[in-house]
Amino acid sequence: MRQIDQQHYDVIVIGGGQAGLAISYLLKQSNINHIVIERNQIANSWVNQRWDSFTLNTPNWMNLLPGMALSPNEDREAFKTNAEYIATLVNYAKENELPIIEQTEVTAVHFSNNTYDITISQESKNTKLTANQIVVASGQMSDSTNPLFDYPIPAHIKQINIADYKNPTQVTGNVLIVGSGQSGVQIAEELAKTNYTNKGHIYLATSNVARSPRRYRGKDVMEWLNMMRVMDIRTDELEDIMISRQTQPQVSGVGHYGHTVSLQSLHRMGVTHLGKMLTTSEVGFEFSDEIKQHIAFADKGSEKLKTIVDTYLAKTNQEDMYPNIEIDEADIADLNFTAASDITALDFSQIDTVLWAIGYQAKFNYLQIPNALSDKGTPIHTNGVSPQKGLYYLGFPWLIKRKSGIIFGVAEDAEVISQLIKENR
Repeated sequence: MRQIDQQHYDVIVIGGGQAGLAISYLLKQSNINHIVIERNQIANSWVNQRWDSFTLNTPNWMNLLPGMALSPNEDREAFKTNAEYIATLVNYAKENELPIIEQTEVTAVHFSNNTYDITISQESKNTKLTANQIVVASGQMSDSTNPLFDYPIPAHIKQINIADYKNPTQVTGNVLIVGSGQSGVQIAEELAKTNYTNKGHIYLATSNVARSPRRYRGKDVMEWLNMMRVMDIRTDELEDIMISRQTQPQVSGVGHYGHTVSLQSLHRMGVTHLGKMLTTSEVGFEFSDEIKQHIAFADKGSEKLKTIVDTYLAKTNQEDMYPNIEIDEADIADLNFTAASDITALDFSQIDTVLWAIGYQAKFNYLQIPNALSDKGTPIHTNGVSPQKGLYYLGFPWLIKRKSGIIFGVAEDAEVISQLIKENR
């Protein structure tokens, strides 16, 4: 493990995932003295917060960090497995000799006398460091949590957080998956296809999550969005800021070119769909009766994306070049709501395993700097720049543009932040 070799640095980067590695590469190219502090290991979220069969949801051409290029034999439209991408990040750090300090946690950051004072914990020992500038590149999905209800869930029900799920051997019997975002639908599909221990009913508690077709008119939908510059929509240009808070659409990268996953395709595999998980009673779980609305919402999301593509092709006279001849069974709208159930309650006795797929959050309480965080504990910034001089953020959803929160946007955002760092040296 690389060791800390000095007490003061020009820049300290917090987080050794793709964002931290990207900014480190650029800082090194500019000969800026820095280190990257990672509380666990390089690519930690990919190592510890992904299941065994996970694949990236963006094709290879979208997953390049600064200085990277597709290899001659690499299929630009295929999808890397989780293990392949972990290896990519580890090799990137090694080949570029990036100064990553692993198994080290930042526990406090203060600012005084135009200098950042950083307290780190390494092997249960606290050490003080200083820096002129700080980049928080730990993302907004570094920690997970389970909800609390008025009535406790009985001990006989095994509870698994999405961050701890690895494969179907962990579950047994009747399973309730809470959350119908990308993780929830992908795991529901995996369980539906697997003969796990005492396999029983699979229930999916849903919410309003849009769906994306994986491919349309011969291209991956992400390529259409990039061609149309949808991925370049700036956060500061949004008329409705709620757009930036929408859950990532239902889709899967499993399979050579990925595939569409929908509530209706899961229903055909035997998954029972419920409304939103509301609470627990003394005897069981309670759900809303909104499942039909959730199905319609997903269908409308897919139709909207395809309409945007159709409109673009019509305006550019390219409709004949990309005919709409493919039939994607998983993407056919469920107009009769055949995938809906009328279940609004389940007794505790009906469930053996609960899998919480309700997303992640991040804690920034180590930033003990006035006006750095909102009342809710979230970073205050404009395009990744804090009101506190010399403090920056990287790798957050909608940081600067729509693409900021995925690998595809990290390289561009890192260029912006690294340029500001150079200007403020």
